[in-house]
Amino acid sequence: MNRKLLKPYVNSMAGSNMVVIQCPHCGEDVELEDDASGLFDCPHCHNNFDWNGDFQSSDLKAKFLLFLFSIFSPSILFITSLWLMVSVFSPRSFEIILYLVISLGICALYTISLAIYGGLKKNKPLLQGALLSIGATYLTIFMMGELL
Repeated sequence: MNRKLLKPYVNSMAGSNMVVIQCPHCGEDVELEDDASGLFDCPHCHNNFDWNGDFQSSDLKAKFLLFLFSIFSPSILFITSLWLMVSVFSPRSFEIILYLVISLGICALYTISLAIYGGLKKNKPLLQGALLSIGATYLTIFMMGELL
């Protein structure tokens, strides 16, 4: 059964989260409460369908976004941590190298933990993106070392 999250939103009148899914029979939008599960009647085609409240991660867009997150979030963390250390501590001469190494360590630890989490949860896009990010990081470090 193809269940696809189309539009989650907050119902301002009731204050509850609502989701809109596609009916597996007719493909029309069906609005359900976020925590709803069980057997439902489609208001359009009047066929019954089962909904357990889960969204399948088989959606290609969701997988791609997870992949991008796992590739670029370590870079954003690296840049942010380096920027914070430099702006707060005002490095003198070679202290910037120490801050660079600390930021690389934080980034590596985060990326490795992201890869481990992706592996344990059997989340292939997250694992692949984290491993690609680790490979790209070490390749960049190697190339910078060759230039210096």
